[in-house]
Order: sequence, then C-alpha cells, then structure tokens
Amino acid sequence: MKMKIPIHHRTLGTFDMLIDKEDYEKIKHLNLSLNHTSNKHTKYCKHIVYEKCKYIKTLHIHRVIMGLDDYKKDKRQINHIDGNGLNNQKKNLEICSAMYNSQSFRQVHRNTGTIHFEKNTEKTKRKTQWCFQITVNKKRHRKRFLTKEEAEEYKKEYIKSL
Repeated sequence: MKMKIPIHHRTLGTFDMLIDKEDYEKIKHLNLSLNHTSNKHTKYCKHIVYEKCKYIKTLHIHRVIMGLDDYKKDKRQINHIDGNGLNNQKKNLEICSAMYNSQSFRQVHRNTGTIHFEKNTEKTKRKTQWCFQITVNKKRHRKRFLTKEEAEEYKKEYIKSL
C-alpha cells in the first residue's frame, strides 16, 4: 500500500513523494527536502544530516529505503524504473551499477530511437512492397512486407515487445 508525502520547496512548490507504508517508519523522523539540481529530468527527496550545526552528509531517501549508505561509502546506485525520482516504492527501485543506470534505452526522457514506416523507395523490383524501419541506439532494424496492413500489424507487435 502506498502513501503520499508532500515535499515543500520554497520556489518550486509542493511535490508528492510516494513510498510504501512499511517504509514510513524509516523516514518519519527525517527532515525531508527536495533535490532538484542533481538531475535536470527528475527531482529526488533528500535528508541533510547535521551534527552540532555542522553539515555532515546528504542522504537520498531512495538509498535509505533500499538500505544503502551514502554514495561515498557504497558506490552502488538506485534505479527508478519509471524515471520518477519521487516514486520511492520498493517495486519501482532496483539496486544497480553505474553503467546500467546510465544506459539510455532505460531512460524515459531520452529519445532512443525513431520509427519510419513508408513505401519502399529502393530502385528495384521491390517498389510495391512496404518497408518498416526502426532505429534504436543507432542500430537499424528493417523488414519488408507485401501489404501495408501486414506492415502495420508487425509495427504494433514490435512496439509492444519494446
């Protein structure tokens, strides 16, 4: 079961952070604030640790929920599966390496590929065929069909599989 916790920012407004009810006990005593500078595509929730009025460290809430220490001690990263940094439900979080977390095919904000669907333009006997072409991460996938309907059906199935 999920909970919405409002996070206030003085200039950006109020945002809702989602967490599981069982994780509320871990973070209810923390002073929550919004981190909007670490990634321009999403916002994260953080807690700044002070000791005797002196800054110690910054903890991101998704790291607290997954049981990881701050990044200086533990270099593993947390991936938000849906790309929303304020969705801190355990089903949306996964522990991963830096390389996996930076791969563009998983990032919602990136345009990872284009889909072209057109009449075949090659100067061969295939002029009457339909061509479906998709480019994902600079790799091209192409297939030809005799009718436009076959090509559209293949396109629907291919997009579902992505």
